[in-house]
Amino acid sequence: MSLTEFKVRQAKPKDKIYFLADDEGLSLKIEPNGRKSWSYRYSVEGSSKRPRIKLGMYPSMLLKDARFARDEYKLNNYTLKSITNKKIKSFQDICEEWLEFKIRNSFSDEPRCGVIQLARKCLSNDIYPELSDMAFEEVKRYDLVTVIKKIEFREVKEPVKKAYSYLNQIYDYAVAMGYCEYNIANGLNKILVNNKIKKNYPYLKSHDIPEFINKLNQVNTHTLIKKALWLKLYTGVRGAELLLSEPHHFDIENKMWKIPALHIKQFRRKVILGHEIPDFLVPLSDQAICIIKSALEWSYGEKYVFSSPRYKDKPIHFNTLNTVIRKMGYSKNELSSHGLRSTFSTILNESGLFQQNWIEAQLSHTDKNKTRASYNHADYINQRREMMQWWGNYIQDLINLEKE
Repeated sequence: MSLTEFKVRQAKPKDKIYFLADDEGLSLKIEPNGRKSWSYRYSVEGSSKRPRIKLGMYPSMLLKDARFARDEYKLNNYTLKSITNKKIKSFQDICEEWLEFKIRNSFSDEPRCGVIQLARKCLSNDIYPELSDMAFEEVKRYDLVTVIKKIEFREVKEPVKKAYSYLNQIYDYAVAMGYCEYNIANGLNKILVNNKIKKNYPYLKSHDIPEFINKLNQVNTHTLIKKALWLKLYTGVRGAELLLSEPHHFDIENKMWKIPALHIKQFRRKVILGHEIPDFLVPLSDQAICIIKSALEWSYGEKYVFSSPRYKDKPIHFNTLNTVIRKMGYSKNELSSHGLRSTFSTILNESGLFQQNWIEAQLSHTDKNKTRASYNHADYINQRREMMQWWGNYIQDLINLEKE
C-alpha cells in the first residue's frame, strides 16, 4: 500500500529500526532516535541480493521528492542491467576496505594506542548512521559537512577532529583506488569552530609533586599499578615502553634498562620493516632499582613486570594509568600519565644542571636535523647516569619532605 505524507509524518519511533514500504522499492526508514530517511531497494539480475541505497533524509526530502529520486535512479542507468555491469559500492563498503588497507599496511600490527579501534568506533558511532547505506559515488560534500557539524554540536573536541581526519584519509584512499576523481573531504577542518586554546599535556610543577606523592600513596588501587606510576615518574619513559617491559630487559647489577627498539615509538615501524636497531638504554637511579625489584617480586612468574591484575601474561592496560590518576582526584586538564614525562623533562631543563641534548637523549627524542647511518642509543650514557641519579635523589628529597 502506497504511503502518504500524513503516514510519513505520523510514523513514530520504536525500540528497533523499522521500514514503511511505498511503491517500486521505495521505503521510509525510522530509527529509535526518531530519525527518518528514504531508501531505494533494487534487485540484482542473477542474484537473490537486494541492495539498499539511501536517497535522503526526511523532512528535507518529502515523499514526492523521494519518489522522484527513486525514478531518477531507474532512469539514469540504475536499471537491473546496469547494476549487473557495475557493482555499486556503498559508503560503508569503501570505509571497511580502507580499514582493511590500514591494517595490512601496518603488517597487522595494530598500534598499542588503539588507532584502528578508534577509527572503527568513530565510523560506527558517528559516520555510518548518516552515510553507510548511500552509494559512495552519490555522497556529496554537504553530506560530510552534516556529519561533522552533528558531532561538533555535542561540543566534543577530539571526536570531531578524528572524524575529519578519517574522512580525509578515506577519500585519499578512494581517489588512489579510482572510486572517485577527487577528495571531497579535503579542507573540512576549515569549518571546525576553533574556540579552544591548544594545550600541551598537563603536567606537575615541582611544588605539585609532594601532593602527587601523597595521593599516590593513598589511592586505593593494585600495588603494581602504583609501582608503574612510580617508575614512570622516576624514568620519564613512555607508557608503552613501561607497560611492555619484561624481567630480562632489566640489568639490576649495572642499573640499566634495555628497552627493545620495537617498543620505542619512533623506531617501531623500522624494526617491523627489518631494520636492525639496538636496544634503547635507560640508566636507573637507586630509587628506580628499588621499585623494579619490588615489582619483580609482585609479578614473579608473569611475562610482564607490570602484569595485569586480571589477565595472565598480559600487561596493565594503557588506559589504566590515567584511570588511576583520575581516581587520585586529577582532572584531564590537571594531569595525565604522559604528563609525568613532561614533569621529568621540565624540571631537569629548569635545573640548569644538565645539557638539553642529554635530556632529549634520555627521552629517546631523535634529532630530526641529523641523518645517521646507525642508531646510537648509548648517547651521553655517563652523563645520563649522573642526571638520573640526581633526579632520583630529587624525588626522594620530596618524599622525605612529605613525611616530615
